[in-house]
Amino acid sequence: MWSRLRSLAGMLFRRDRFESEMRDEVRFHIEARAEDLARTGLSPADAMRQARIEFGTVDAIKDDCRQSRGVRWLDEIGNDLRYALRLMAKTPGFTAAAILSLALGIGANTAIFSLMDAVILRTVPVTSPQDLVFFAHGKGERPGVSSNYPLFERYRAIDGVFSGVTAFSPTAFKFTTNDGLENVTGLWVNGTFHGVLGVPMAIGRGFSAESDQPTDTPTAVVSDAFWLRRFGRDPSVLDRIITLDGRAIAIVGVTAPEFTGLIPGTNPDVTMPIAVRAITRPDYLQDHGTWTDLTIVGRLKPGVTPSAALAPVDVVLQQYMSEEENSWIKKGNPDAFANAVLVPAAHGSGVLRRQYETALNVLMGMVAIVLLIASVNVANLLLVRSAARSKEVAIRMCVGGGRARLIRQFLTESLLLATLGGALAIVFAQWGTAAIMSLFNAAETPLLIDVSPNTRVLMFTAGASLVTGVAFGLFPAFASTRVDLTPALKDVASTRLSRRWSLSHGLVASQVALSIVVLVVASLLVRTLYNLKSLDAGFAGGNLLLVTLDTYATPIPEASRVATLQAVLERVKTLPGVQNASLSRSTPIHTSGNARALVVVNAASEKIEDNAAFTNPVSPEYFDTLGIRLIRGRVFTDLDTGDSQHVAVVNETMAKFWAADRDPIGMTLAFRGDPKDLITIVGVVQDTHQMNLREAPPRTVYSPIPQAEEPPSGLTLEVRTAQEPAAIVAAVREAVRGVNRSIVLRYVRTIDQQINASLVRERVLATLSGGFALLALVLCAIGLYGVMSYTVTRRSREIGIRMALGAARSRVLAQVMSQTFLIAIVGTVIGVVAAFAATSTLATFLFGLTARDPLTVAGVAAALLVVSLGAGLLPARRAATLDPVQAIKAE
Repeated sequence: MWSRLRSLAGMLFRRDRFESEMRDEVRFHIEARAEDLARTGLSPADAMRQARIEFGTVDAIKDDCRQSRGVRWLDEIGNDLRYALRLMAKTPGFTAAAILSLALGIGANTAIFSLMDAVILRTVPVTSPQDLVFFAHGKGERPGVSSNYPLFERYRAIDGVFSGVTAFSPTAFKFTTNDGLENVTGLWVNGTFHGVLGVPMAIGRGFSAESDQPTDTPTAVVSDAFWLRRFGRDPSVLDRIITLDGRAIAIVGVTAPEFTGLIPGTNPDVTMPIAVRAITRPDYLQDHGTWTDLTIVGRLKPGVTPSAALAPVDVVLQQYMSEEENSWIKKGNPDAFANAVLVPAAHGSGVLRRQYETALNVLMGMVAIVLLIASVNVANLLLVRSAARSKEVAIRMCVGGGRARLIRQFLTESLLLATLGGALAIVFAQWGTAAIMSLFNAAETPLLIDVSPNTRVLMFTAGASLVTGVAFGLFPAFASTRVDLTPALKDVASTRLSRRWSLSHGLVASQVALSIVVLVVASLLVRTLYNLKSLDAGFAGGNLLLVTLDTYATPIPEASRVATLQAVLERVKTLPGVQNASLSRSTPIHTSGNARALVVVNAASEKIEDNAAFTNPVSPEYFDTLGIRLIRGRVFTDLDTGDSQHVAVVNETMAKFWAADRDPIGMTLAFRGDPKDLITIVGVVQDTHQMNLREAPPRTVYSPIPQAEEPPSGLTLEVRTAQEPAAIVAAVREAVRGVNRSIVLRYVRTIDQQINASLVRERVLATLSGGFALLALVLCAIGLYGVMSYTVTRRSREIGIRMALGAARSRVLAQVMSQTFLIAIVGTVIGVVAAFAATSTLATFLFGLTARDPLTVAGVAAALLVVSLGAGLLPARRAATLDPVQAIKAE
């Protein structure tokens, strides 16, 4: 075998030498045979002649040698490729149309697959990620992974099944720069975090068990992105002191560029030990009275399966929950803590996957249909060209060309087109993924995922190109080699075309059906986005600027934080162009919020979740600034201070829950935990959507900021302007810095941008599906136009004869249009049935309409019929305006 491989390699890479040696070898054998014959008495000339007769032609012998060494098929493939390239060069219009169609279809698939790879398929770049598990709890498909530090210590003490257990909690730090303070994302982690996970490091080291002990100079590990952004990847960054949350921190390591944590879509800038958190919160490590976002992850020992490790984990959880100081955790929702669960952590946290997995599957299905439509288009183009090459095929078959050999030639041409389309698709995919990521970046926290091409994506593109090349080339290849030789050689095959449905007509009908499916899905998603954006959310949009002011972990004393933010408000009010301004802890259509349990007197239900209400401390100007209508009573004034009677304004939903048919003005409420602190309701305002536009407005209690339970460390500044809000951002920044440079402007946006941020998934679905639907519609129209144009061209002699015998032009027009209409009707009927089946998966994405909305389906069907008739009108007009004499002569 090794000898054969060496021979094959020498033949491939030293072809001239191989041919020369083979020629010399054949000559040697012929001459040796001639010498043997000469010894029998033949003359040298007769001996050489006899030897040549016995051996046969030299070329035939050499060809047998090539075939025996497995190179003949390579030569044939090379010949097929060269012939295909010459043919493509002779028809540049056909080549460009085919390659562009395939590039768009394959590129769209590659772009969406790149997202699926980054969000769903990619594993965490750590040592043996398949051995990692999250410690979770609860029943159902989405167990909770939250925890607290005392439970983490119990899990860490489990012996025999885990080689290590660690924990982390997302957070944000204040990083001190020359220009002031800057928010950076971060993690609180246990000291064994980097070791247990096997985090790759660019330079330096990760934490160790000693990191869990308090120290005068805490340490931090930074990400490669932070290292590049703040230090230009300076290698001397190790042991450099930076200031985080007002504390001196020494950098001891930088993680490798590929490691972005265990929460896909994020990239924590700084990682610090939980021991540092315990400095400001001494009770954190022993606090049984809180339940936090601390996530616990463990590494299984070699040979230990998750099912084997689950039993001791569940024992620890049940024992922990049975203790008196922890019993409160299960009371609110017993099912959420009924049992322990070990969730595979190889792909990181599942939050991002749950949010986008179904949406990406829908988009992947749509782009697959678009690629199928593009493939049908190219198949039709190949069928048209194969009909024009019928004489060439007939001649090649007459001189001995086998059908299998011809089919291979046609498949080589289609695969070459698909390969070139796939190469161009990679370029289109990079543009597409960049555009898609710009949609994701509209969120408050941009989605940080790497969508650059990798081995898996390139293999997918290559596979898609190969399958597509075979799929759209197979039917034309078989159809092209099924010819009647005698008529084809006489070049009269075109006169025997049938007016019945052909393969091309069936393919175009399938294009129409597939386009119906894509258009219906896209229309439903676009209408959903429109319904959400046009929903009356209970406040006035327009020129409203929102700025989150953050004073947490800053030098500003806690006692003066509210006064400092009030000073910012007063200064902003004086800026030119500002009509009104206010402060609040939460704004509408924002994911941040705070719910508290109410003490409901005479309420029918005593469940905590039934008595919960969304709370929002606001300044007196809040309702006017946001345009929230007062229904009865009054709003807050400057007289509602911390020393005055505690008052509240509630929304309509809260008023109906609290007072039913009674007037709530003057009634009192209290929050659980402090029922003696009675709050008097002084006003009722209209409902506003708080968390997002899909959820109904929650029961809401507004209170004056000075009467808040705890002085808020951060408030949002709302600024109503007379001009475009973006024009006043710089002035607002200067106003804030003028009051106190330590205030961090964490999130600056307009109300429209905040709404768009809450609709990222809907905008991605609507935008991409709309683009794919438009592409499918164009490809379908081009396909229908091409087939009908080809039909008219091939039947031009027949049409000319009929018109010469007296057929009216209107009748010719009507016949061509009727065939177009029949194709469109058949495709539309099939497409509507398929669309009803396909849209059943969209129910979770829709708002304000059903998955089988009749108006949407009817509108799409009517629109596609109009487009189809428009695509067929030009060929029909050309048929009706044919000159009979010229048409007959042309044949």
